Amino acid sequence: MRRIHRQVGACARVAACAAGLALGVQATAAPVSPARPRPAELPVETLSTGPIAASATERVYVADVAVSHISDGRIRVFDARHGRFLGMVSTGYVGNFTLSANADELYVATTYLSRGSRGERVDVLEVHDTESLAFKYEIALPAKRAQALNYRGLVRASGNGRFVLVQNATPATSITVVDLQQRKVVSEVPTPGCWGILPAASHGSRFSMLCGDGKLATVTLDDSGQVSDRQIGEAVFDADADPWFHHAEQRGDHYWFVSFKGVLTEVDLGGAVAVVKSARPLVGAAGQRAGWRPGGYQPFAIDPSGRWLVVAMHDKGSEGSHKRPARRLWMFDMAAGTRVASAPGHGSVSLTFSRNGERLQALDGEKGALRVWGWGERGKLTPISTVARAGEAAIHLESHD
Repeated sequence: MRRIHRQVGACARVAACAAGLALGVQATAAPVSPARPRPAELPVETLSTGPIAASATERVYVADVAVSHISDGRIRVFDARHGRFLGMVSTGYVGNFTLSANADELYVATTYLSRGSRGERVDVLEVHDTESLAFKYEIALPAKRAQALNYRGLVRASGNGRFVLVQNATPATSITVVDLQQRKVVSEVPTPGCWGILPAASHGSRFSMLCGDGKLATVTLDDSGQVSDRQIGEAVFDADADPWFHHAEQRGDHYWFVSFKGVLTEVDLGGAVAVVKSARPLVGAAGQRAGWRPGGYQPFAIDPSGRWLVVAMHDKGSEGSHKRPARRLWMFDMAAGTRVASAPGHGSVSLTFSRNGERLQALDGEKGALRVWGWGERGKLTPISTVARAGEAAIHLESHD
C-alpha cells in the first residue's frame, strides 16, 4: 500500500509539471508585439575648443597641483565676476605657469612620463592661447626643471617678452632660457644657492634671484640669451633669524618681500645689482606679543598703484607656522606706512589683485574656495563671488585682467 501511494503521488507531480509546461507553451505561443523601429545612429562626438565669451574678461587662473593624482595637474579658469567655470588647461606632472605681459598667452613648464607614473621623462614648455585656452605649440626642455609646488617665481617671462625663464633643480639650481622667437632653448644659467625668477622691467633680459645666504643675485642676458653679466649684492636678510617668503610682488623694477616675522622690504632690481629701497615692520609691539605673523604660499598682495598692501596673518605664530592659513587679512596704506583695516581671513593662503586694482582675490587653504571681493578705499571689501571648490590643492592664482 505504501508503494502504491508513492506511485500515485509521483503521478500527481508529473501531471502538475505537464500542466505547467502546457501553460508555458501557451504563454510562449501568445502573439508577439511588433518590434519597435531602431532609433537613428547618434552622431560621432569630437572634442574641440572654442573662444571664451568676449564678455568674460574678468578672469582668474587657479593652478591645482592635484597631490592625490599628481601627474594630472591642471589650471582652472574662472569668471571672477560670477564665479563660473570657464575652462581648464592640463599641466601634467607638477606643472608651473605664467602669463605673458598682456595675458594673451599662457606658458606651462611641465613634465610627462611615458607610463603615467613611470617611464621615460619628457620636459616641455607649452604655449596656450588664453582666448580659447587652446594649445599652440611646445618647446622641449632639458629634463631638469624643478618639479615643485606651484609658485609664481618658477616660470617667468623676461621683461621684453622674448624669453621664458624656467627654474631647474637636479638638485643643483639653474635657469633654462627659452627663446620664444626661435622656439628653442638657447642657454642654461647655473645659479648655485639661488632660487626663483624675478625679471626686471626696464631691462628686457635681466633677472634676479634670492640666495640662501641672504643676498640677491642678478643675471643680465644678451640678445641671444647668453649671460653677459652676473652680480651678487650685499646680504639683505638673515635666513636663520628671519627668512623671506619666496613670493614677491612686482611694480616695474621694484619688488616687495615679506619676512616670516612680518618685515616688509622694497628692492629695486632694475640695475646690475639689487638695491634695497626701504624696510619696515608690519607688526607692532602688541601684535608681536600675540604672535601675529604672515602665513601662506602667496601670502600678500600689492595693488597696481603700489599703494595698498594686503597680508594674510595668523596669531600665535612660531617657528614653522609660515604656511598657516590666515585668521585675519591686514590692509596697509603703504604711502602712509600705517595699517588701515582688518578683515576675516577665511583661511586664505594666496592673494592677488586684479590688474586694474578693482578686485582682491584669494584662495582658501582649508576649504579650497576661491573668493573674490571688490576693493574699496582703505581696504573696504565687498563680496563679489565665491567658488566653493576651486581646486584640490590650489595655492597659486593669477589675474587675467
